[in-house]
Amino acid sequence: MTNSFLNKVSAERRVLSVVNAKTSGSRQLTGLSLAAIDLWRRKVGSEITADVATPLIALADLCQLLSDRSHETFQSIDISLSEKIESHMSNLRAAIERMP
Repeated sequence: MTNSFLNKVSAERRVLSVVNAKTSGSRQLTGLSLAAIDLWRRKVGSEITADVATPLIALADLCQLLSDRSHETFQSIDISLSEKIESHMSNLRAAIERMP
């Protein structure tokens, strides 16, 4: 059985891969913390619209739900959570493709 921490890492890598396929160098997103997202938004600037930021922040929150490292809680992934992640990933991909 795969634990949720591994699912979290995999989901975070997928998000970063989608975002960073469109940006390069110092403009790449380095993580899914709010601080990393805010820094990325400042670097990329006006290219980041609400249709990019909204699913990105939602995905960051959902990925955090996949594991609670402070209590070392590892549970199998909730199907509804997985569906939400996939929905937001689809929205993020579409929004990233529309970026200039």
